[in-house]
Amino acid sequence: MQEFRSKEESYKSCQAGGFFIKLLYVNKQRAKSLLDNADTNLSSANKLADALQKGDKGWMNVYTMHYEALRICIEALMIFDKVVSKNHECLFSYLCMKKPELNPDWDFFQKIRTKRNGANYYGERISYEDWKSVEVQVKMYISTLKKEIEKLLYKR
Repeated sequence: MQEFRSKEESYKSCQAGGFFIKLLYVNKQRAKSLLDNADTNLSSANKLADALQKGDKGWMNVYTMHYEALRICIEALMIFDKVVSKNHECLFSYLCMKKPELNPDWDFFQKIRTKRNGANYYGERISYEDWKSVEVQVKMYISTLKKEIEKLLYKR
């Protein structure tokens, strides 16, 4: 199994490498649009999942669309801190270091990120079993993040 840096090591490396970019203001419209895009990914993933058999190769798309929805939600949340990230590892380390009240699990995020990267960059397969092993936690995080973003979007 691949060894990962700790969330602290990753965060410090991201800071030192300039992978966090400060924004001038909170763009609520951008955050809302990102949230809408995450919902589109989820809707598509759920429709696909309903049509698949356990042995179908399409589970890779269900997995990656949920991953993308999760990533987009984190990006939208970061807008309220007036920061964006240049890569996914930094995005996840930011969430883990700056939003502990959301109980983010660094090891889980590293697991799904590397699985998604394996499929996207190295031709690895993602199966029904791979999806089922992360489904509950991915959906929980997405739900938690969406609620947090909606609170920030509509607070006075």
